[in-house]
Amino acid sequence: MGIIKNYIKNILYTVLFVLLTCNGSMAIENVDVQNNTAAKNAAADQVYTNPKNKKHWFKKNKKSKKQDSVVGLDVQKDNKLIGKISFDEVMQKAEEHAYDLKIADFQILIAKQGIKGARADYFPKLNFNMGTEYTKNFRNDRESTVMTIGEAYINPYTRYQSVLGITLTYNIFDFGVRGNNLKAAKEDVVVKELQEKQKFQELNLNVVDTYSKILMLTKQIELNNKILQIEEKTFEYKTRLYNAKELSQMEYDDAIVKLAGAKKRISELKSTLQESVNWLAFYTGEQYDTENLKVGEFKKSDFDVNAFQDYTKCISWKIHEHSIKKKEFELRAAKHANYPKINAYSKYYIYGSDNTSYPDSFSNIKPSNFTVGVSVNTQLFDGMKNRANIGKVKLELQQLQVERDKDMAQFMAKLATLRSNLIYLEEQSTENDKMIKALDDKEKSTHRLVAKRLVSPIEENDVKVQVLQQQIEADKNKITSEAIVKGIQILTQEF
Repeated sequence: MGIIKNYIKNILYTVLFVLLTCNGSMAIENVDVQNNTAAKNAAADQVYTNPKNKKHWFKKNKKSKKQDSVVGLDVQKDNKLIGKISFDEVMQKAEEHAYDLKIADFQILIAKQGIKGARADYFPKLNFNMGTEYTKNFRNDRESTVMTIGEAYINPYTRYQSVLGITLTYNIFDFGVRGNNLKAAKEDVVVKELQEKQKFQELNLNVVDTYSKILMLTKQIELNNKILQIEEKTFEYKTRLYNAKELSQMEYDDAIVKLAGAKKRISELKSTLQESVNWLAFYTGEQYDTENLKVGEFKKSDFDVNAFQDYTKCISWKIHEHSIKKKEFELRAAKHANYPKINAYSKYYIYGSDNTSYPDSFSNIKPSNFTVGVSVNTQLFDGMKNRANIGKVKLELQQLQVERDKDMAQFMAKLATLRSNLIYLEEQSTENDKMIKALDDKEKSTHRLVAKRLVSPIEENDVKVQVLQQQIEADKNKITSEAIVKGIQILTQEF
């Protein structure tokens, strides 16, 4: 009975010891987590507040912009509406505000942690283990002997015993598995850096497209407002003629429909403009006065759209090439995964025991033994798991190669389409200029005839509307051509 009481008491001591140890470990772990979190947050803040840490290929001495942030969202400090914009200013603000670029920065940092993880395999592994137990032998101790049956070990002694051990292991040679994993991790960082540049390229294209739409729509609204004023004057003339019984009901109804159509067209253009301005606000984080927005023209560019020929210098090609290299290193690592591994190891144990007292088993702890050695480990059969993994990586590698060829074909087709569109737009612009000149001459002739009362002012207004409509087409072709040139310039940026 006394033995059982002592045994229960010792178990309580053990539980208390384990709880104290766990609480201490958890406290240390919580401190480490807090420190690591604070360090990561500080590093992330430093990326966006220190211009020296921004290593984008598209930046040179850019001033940092301070913004308030709540749950990762930029908050506008005031509600001031911007009424005048230029392309360069919009691009700079879009670069500072772009969520995709911030996400790409974190992806690079995450990939760099993968390098640290791969390098960790080159360091020795140090393990600590502790054990304590009570063994009660129901046989006569004098007749008991140590027995082993398979993996079972039968302790012949009744005693409390505790052991503490430290094990040091080091992978001496593994046929290049660690090296290939490290190279794959480095290639992953390169891929993420190139993808960041690709994100900026996509941002440029989106801003060019949105800005050109806004520029085009503001011009169209301005010219359509002039058309509306002319149509209103025409409607006044036709109303007087109708009241004088000199215009039929059908012709008068046509005038009403024509005036309503002009108003509807302006309303539709304003709705489309507001949508484009909303997208621009998403890219830049600014708020714009859509009703009174003044949009600057694109700067004239002498860029040669036909100069680029080597598609292997574009960003998409580079991304695919490094992705393929990364997968090749992964394949080499997978092929050598089941090769023998040569490890060095060292073990040091301290041991203590007592036949009657659990605390005394700790008091009696003293060095027991030290072991050093070399081992060779290999897995002879893993159920064909590694072979399946090798097959999977090979197929992924082939898939990447096909995706690269597909993207390059799409890139060249897109580039050829933009160049051909530019040629057709230039031809259309030439014809538009001719038509505008002819309509201007017609307007002058009609004005002279109106002055001589040979034709109605309604005919002169119709010619003015034709001139403005043709001017809308001319502006549309001009802005589209400028946007295409900038798009080709962005797409063909060499790396």
